[in-house]
Amino acid sequence: MAEPSDVMQTLRMACGEIMEEHSTGHTECFYEKMISQYLYERNIPFITQVDCFVQTASAQVLVGRIDMEVDHTTLVELKVGPRVRRADLQQLMKYVRAKRVSGMMEIQQAVVICFRTDGRVQFHEMCL
Repeated sequence: MAEPSDVMQTLRMACGEIMEEHSTGHTECFYEKMISQYLYERNIPFITQVDCFVQTASAQVLVGRIDMEVDHTTLVELKVGPRVRRADLQQLMKYVRAKRVSGMMEIQQAVVICFRTDGRVQFHEMCL
C-alpha cells in the first residue's frame, strides 16, 4: 500500500497526462477509463463503480456509487464541468461516512477531480 500523498501525486500525474493527450470535451466515463489504465499500467490496485451502502435497523440501503477506490486508502469522485460544486463535495462526504461506518476500508483521503471545461483539472482533496 502506498502512502496517501503518493496516491494523490499519481492521480495528479495521470490527469495531467490525460489532459495533455486528450484535452477537454470527454465524458466522466472516458476520464475514468483513462485513469484506470494509468493505474493498471503502474500496478496500483483500484476498483471502479463501487456500490456504497449504509446499514439501517432492518436493511442495507444504497447511498450511491463511488467512481473509484485507489490502493485501499483513497476515494475518488470524478466530475466534468466548469468547477467542483458544493454538491460534489457533499456527495463525496456521504460516501466517506458510509465507508467508515461499514468498517470495510481504511480511508485516509478523498478527492473530487473535476475535468473542467476550460481545459484545467481541479482537485479538491479531503485529508481524513
